[in-house]
Amino acid sequence: MTPAEQLKQNSVTLASATQPQDGLTARRSEALDKLRLLPFPEKKQEAWKYTGLNALTAGQLERAAPALDADADIASSIPSLGDCVIVIGNGALTGQLPALPKGLSVTPLSAESINDAPPDTFFGWLNTASLSDGLLLKTEPNVKVPGIVHLVFFNQAQTPCHTTNRLQVELAEGSELTIIEHYLGSGPVLTNALTHVQAGANSRLVHYRLQSESADSLHIGNLQIDQQRDSRVDSSQLMRGNVLRRNDVHVRMLESGAELTMRGVFIARDTSHIDNHINVEHVAPHCHSDQVYKGIAGENGRAVFNGRIHIHQYAKGSDAGLSNNNMLLSNEAEIDSKPELEIYNDDVKCAHGTTIGQMDAGQLFYLRSRGIDEASAKRMLGTGFVNETLHAMQDEAVREWATEWLGEAL
Repeated sequence: MTPAEQLKQNSVTLASATQPQDGLTARRSEALDKLRLLPFPEKKQEAWKYTGLNALTAGQLERAAPALDADADIASSIPSLGDCVIVIGNGALTGQLPALPKGLSVTPLSAESINDAPPDTFFGWLNTASLSDGLLLKTEPNVKVPGIVHLVFFNQAQTPCHTTNRLQVELAEGSELTIIEHYLGSGPVLTNALTHVQAGANSRLVHYRLQSESADSLHIGNLQIDQQRDSRVDSSQLMRGNVLRRNDVHVRMLESGAELTMRGVFIARDTSHIDNHINVEHVAPHCHSDQVYKGIAGENGRAVFNGRIHIHQYAKGSDAGLSNNNMLLSNEAEIDSKPELEIYNDDVKCAHGTTIGQMDAGQLFYLRSRGIDEASAKRMLGTGFVNETLHAMQDEAVREWATEWLGEAL
């Protein structure tokens, strides 16, 4: 049996052990059947060309994460970023829900409320097949939900294991919401996260996806966004490297007038690995999308970026842009960038580009000549490289936290 075959068998066994008789039984069973048919991701598959999963042979797919210890200190790890904080520990809601802002409801995910859009990846199906708890956030029509909703997914274990995090966000017509999807924790635990967003007609979502687990953790995440007529989504995704980090983002602009702004910063240091796969589909006409991602890799870190824009046949008047700029901090670091355009309509405006370079020696010399030590000078230049992306974020508290947190990685 090859390593990939063994990992697939472990995945199926893991999901089969999570089949209690409850409201999600049918959904889990359907996903488990699909999981049995799918091949396990390997480097011979184009989507996984630069990312191997040998790290999972340590046993992350052999057992589910245990319930979080009652004495686990979660509160001290959570920065003060939101007005309403909801904590999920090792896949289960911790404590009672806080008082919710006007216009927002939060309920456990049920078979009836799970969106019918199928997961995109093997690990997306594994997420559904092993799902025991999930949250559904719904807004009321034409209501601006006040403040920021801070969802904290805290996953921690001492031995290799797997935890499932599931979030579904439904914005009603004309509503507005700001949420932080924040991943924290430590230890050799694999976080398998799936978030599905439905942006209703004329709704507005400001979304932050912060991945700040410790360096010894692993994370494989899926973010799916479906946009209806005239909806606006502003999504910022910030991450530092760990043993393995893979993010699959799939956006479908299903009705005309939808707007998407997506930005990201990823930093891979030491021996960490980060892989971002972004797919934005312009299904309907007259939609606008803009993607700006910046990556930094140092020491023996490796970063991967694959950005794809897909213009469907009837999506005339589409306006789409994709930019990925990267900086190497050492000769041993590696960054692989692959922007893609797939266009089936001539009446569109599309642009994409990528750059990979090193820290400017002239600028570094200038700072050193002014009495700044080398480490501080490199941190200043690295921070300046990503500042444009950080300053575009709308909420000051998140922006200030992100600037300091990413600065620590430089």
